[in-house]
Amino acid sequence: MTFLRRVPRRVIQLICFVGAVVLVWPVLPWAIAPRSFVQASPFVALASSIATRSISVGVVFAVVVAVASSFKKRWFCLYLCPTGFLLENTSHAGMRKANWWSKCPPIGRYVAILTLAGAVAGYPVLLWMDPLCIFSSPFAVNKATNPISVILVCLGVGVLVGATLIFGMLWCVRICPLSGLQDMLFATRKALWNKLKASAAPRKFGVARRVFFAGAGGALLAVWARRIGAARYRKSDTLLRPPGAVPEDRFTGLCIRCNKCVHACPSKIIRPDTGHEAGLAGFGAPIIRFESDYKYCLETCNACTQVCPTAALAPLDLLQKNKYVIGEALVDNNLCLTALGKKECDACEHSCPYDAVKITWDEEQYIAYPVVNDKCTGCGACEVVCPTTPVRAIRVWTQKPS
Repeated sequence: MTFLRRVPRRVIQLICFVGAVVLVWPVLPWAIAPRSFVQASPFVALASSIATRSISVGVVFAVVVAVASSFKKRWFCLYLCPTGFLLENTSHAGMRKANWWSKCPPIGRYVAILTLAGAVAGYPVLLWMDPLCIFSSPFAVNKATNPISVILVCLGVGVLVGATLIFGMLWCVRICPLSGLQDMLFATRKALWNKLKASAAPRKFGVARRVFFAGAGGALLAVWARRIGAARYRKSDTLLRPPGAVPEDRFTGLCIRCNKCVHACPSKIIRPDTGHEAGLAGFGAPIIRFESDYKYCLETCNACTQVCPTAALAPLDLLQKNKYVIGEALVDNNLCLTALGKKECDACEHSCPYDAVKITWDEEQYIAYPVVNDKCTGCGACEVVCPTTPVRAIRVWTQKPS
């Protein structure tokens, strides 16, 4: 009988899991399908809307989820969450141990509060912990260009599956911020209803105190992280973000490491950062590298800007994207074959889709060398065709703030 009662929920879960895979892969022809999938999370929708001071059309479903969850406890987790479905089935195959963690505090609630408070300061600190973003990430594995990238895009799901095999449903029950947010919505609706019936429970100052400290901690972390991000960007020479990226002091907070931009990029020049470029705060966030097969940021493509669910990458049309400056191309005349007089090379000039590189003759020095003008967007077309090795004579560098 128990099995029969659970069949409807299992069927709904399976249908939603398959639907999630179709949206994320993406199988559908709409560019916004992968973005809308993650935006269905009230945690992502609320925090990103607060941080960006804007509301996108994709958050409509998140409002539906939030309202439903306020009436049915953890409604999204029970029926729609693909990560929950994956972990629930994983737990059945895991080690049978007592749920020692059942008495642990509801960490997910405080993660949600901390992140939402950080969002008010423009930096939602732990937004990347959303289960829909973690589920999305491994689907970029086919665009990973090296073993480290493969590990990074699969890391979140791998950690959760491994932890579930050992500890059971610890993540879903106690740590997941989306679950915690649903619990708060349910409790708030219930408290309001009780108040209307004049039977509200007495105030719990202990809970209020913890909420206050979580919120204050989130705001302080946000301010600190923004300063660190800005300082790191000013010192970096090679930190390049995809087109449409918001300023670095906010980017690593808004980016949820879903790797949708990695999956969308036809040139495979976007990859997750190992932490070398932007430090621990930027671990797993997308960076651009021009390193393989003459691939650069195509002037005919704006795919990465269309799939970001949090506006860490602004949704630019093709004209706007082709005006966005990724970085600045600089020429090292000590390496340039033309400047050294070793070869008449104009590869960079001919490859530039924006007519930003010109071979210029200097009468005084009696040499020719490439000159980059202000039309340059840092697309990398010149860098990937430069014949000098192992270091290219023309490279795209971080554009320093003026």
